[in-house]
Amino acid sequence: MTEEQMIAMFHALWDNFPSRARLIRRDRRVLAVNKVAAAEGLTTGVRCIDQPPVEAHRGCLANLALREHHGKIKFADDGTVIFWAPLEGCEDVYVHGSLHRDRPDPTEKSGESCSKGL
Repeated sequence: MTEEQMIAMFHALWDNFPSRARLIRRDRRVLAVNKVAAAEGLTTGVRCIDQPPVEAHRGCLANLALREHHGKIKFADDGTVIFWAPLEGCEDVYVHGSLHRDRPDPTEKSGESCSKGL
């Protein structure tokens, strides 16, 4: 699979995920960000480890996830679930993201929800 195909697949699967997600190479270069990550100021073409805050990168499980080719999950003290998920068939690329129950979705307009009126 080409890098362009991986990026297109990432956007198709992750753009509407309600929290940040990024497609990252083993060398930590960010290939793609979903809508929430973009709304939070995360960008492509940079190394994820160069984006602040520095302390957020302590305990990163990307190398372990890539080495074992198995997704990893970490639970932060504040309730955030952090994940690293290697792509099947790709040795050097993974999806990295987080989800926190109290973090609002910056892409959702106030008062709009798919569960509205249910």
